[in-house]
Amino acid sequence: MNPPSIKAMVAAMPRSLGSYGPVLLEIEQALESPQCNLNTIGDAIQKDPDLTARLLRLANSPFFGFANRLSTVAEAVSLLGIQQIQDMIVASSVLEQFKGVPDNLVNKDSFWRHSLAVGLTARLLAMERRLPKPDKYFVAGLLHDVGRLVLLAQATEWAQAVFELYQHEKMLLRDAEKKILGYDHQQIAAELLQSWSYPSALVQAVEFHHAPGQSVAKLEAAVVHVADHLVNAMAIGSSGEQFISPLDEKAWALLGLNPDILPRLVEAVDEQILAVEEAFLKKPAGAAP
Repeated sequence: MNPPSIKAMVAAMPRSLGSYGPVLLEIEQALESPQCNLNTIGDAIQKDPDLTARLLRLANSPFFGFANRLSTVAEAVSLLGIQQIQDMIVASSVLEQFKGVPDNLVNKDSFWRHSLAVGLTARLLAMERRLPKPDKYFVAGLLHDVGRLVLLAQATEWAQAVFELYQHEKMLLRDAEKKILGYDHQQIAAELLQSWSYPSALVQAVEFHHAPGQSVAKLEAAVVHVADHLVNAMAIGSSGEQFISPLDEKAWALLGLNPDILPRLVEAVDEQILAVEEAFLKKPAGAAP
């Protein structure tokens, strides 16, 4: 029996953005109106108490580091920007999509801890490099391994075969994927993100995060690659991989960063990771179950 095609697995995934979909739709419709303002966007978000609590908790965390505490969604939208708010909502919705994935091969809490840490580190690297829109790198880092969850959700028996080979041969998990399936989680993720109409640079960054030199968006892929390597070295969560992939020295060179930043970067990740995990992984107090 042949393994399932990437397109077939992605086609079986839900097309909506879960419970946050209506909020995003209302924001998009509001933005088309000449009368749209920050209060309009804030009102749309506040219809979902869970989302409101998550955004305010993140906005008041070290992740953004504002000097004054934000008390309303409108204030958060004003300071963060509409695009960044939309990215945060989409990130939350992606986590929601994979709630039902079984934990027998990959622990989802550990998976999302790793993914959030890679997103956080990618954002910090982009800020250090003074790249425009550093928050897009958070989204790329968050989603870099999402193809593995698609495989677990849509082809559990094939995923089992991948993990059995990986554990028996002590090889990199992505190499086991290629040997069993003929493709790996990067390609699955790229197909999924394309189906969700994500920007091409983000798709490229995810598709080639293990081989940034092959990406059209080399800089974006290099940021995610280095972030993934650093988070693996820091042992924050796991996407199922027990072995640390080698660092692509060309990717590090492309970023042009001084190794002296690493202690400061690690400190910043340690300072911010708990707030990011609480915002995305934990149900706010008083929210509906």
